[in-house]
Amino acid sequence: MSASNHFERILRWYPPNWRAHYGPGLVALLEDTYGENPVPLRIRASLARAGTVERAREVGVLGETTSSNDRLRVGSQLVLCGWSLFVIAGAIFAKFTEHWNVATPAAHRTLASIGDSAVQWAGVVSAITVLVAALFVFPVVVRLVRAQGWTSIRRPVLRNALAVGSVAAFIAGLTLWAHRMSFHQRNGGTIGYTIGFLVTGVVALVAIATATSTAVTVTRELDFSRRMLRLLSSLALGLTVLMGVIVAGVALWWASEAIYAPHFLANNIGNGFISTSNTLPPALVVAGALMLLGLSSAFAGSLRVLGGLKKT
Repeated sequence: MSASNHFERILRWYPPNWRAHYGPGLVALLEDTYGENPVPLRIRASLARAGTVERAREVGVLGETTSSNDRLRVGSQLVLCGWSLFVIAGAIFAKFTEHWNVATPAAHRTLASIGDSAVQWAGVVSAITVLVAALFVFPVVVRLVRAQGWTSIRRPVLRNALAVGSVAAFIAGLTLWAHRMSFHQRNGGTIGYTIGFLVTGVVALVAIATATSTAVTVTRELDFSRRMLRLLSSLALGLTVLMGVIVAGVALWWASEAIYAPHFLANNIGNGFISTSNTLPPALVVAGALMLLGLSSAFAGSLRVLGGLKKT
């Protein structure tokens, strides 16, 4: 590989349009500075960081130069990405909280019940919100296919279909297996089922990530009206609020159980793989971290949406 090609590979962190305009000059500078010598790790890290920021600017995640419509679009996409993390975290939380009321003294279930109910209701409403947004977007997708043909979105859609089909097969198999097992066997008593559950979780994680990537890729190609973008952005803002309710509900349930039923937290799924705790069980720590990361993405997206709504 020539030195020039080597430097060009380093610049792949930058978006294509940026490389087309500024890449040759930066490659020449790197050649003059380092020649045949390797580029120091510090410089590589600096270029990677700058390239990532430039990509974020190009799609409208950062900066003030994008149009208001682009801010609405990108902001809504960030909220959707945050919600996808909540789907994963919600599945972990739902599995973890199975039969929690049986292990909790009746006199101390009030706060946990409020938190659990808040999570469930907000989860249902958030799913409906995303479905409504999808119904609004669908006619625009149909117009794109009619105008440009199926090939314009074929690859991401087929990739998403494969991912969804794979996770459906894994879940179906795991469900049939679970019906023939006891509660203890399903919750750590059988190592084979535990491994199957973890593998299914990884497949589901990949499927959700693929679905989110497909949604972002396809919506970038769509021509939305200003009115439609405002409608979708309003749904995104509502979705962010619902995510906040879910986080608050999880925190309330978790705190209540840690005080009144710590044995339930200590003996649930996930404990023993990395550590065992009656206050910070690994499964809930993972779910909580995903929710906080998702809420951060949604909050950043909401700020972009608000900026787009204000800008005329």
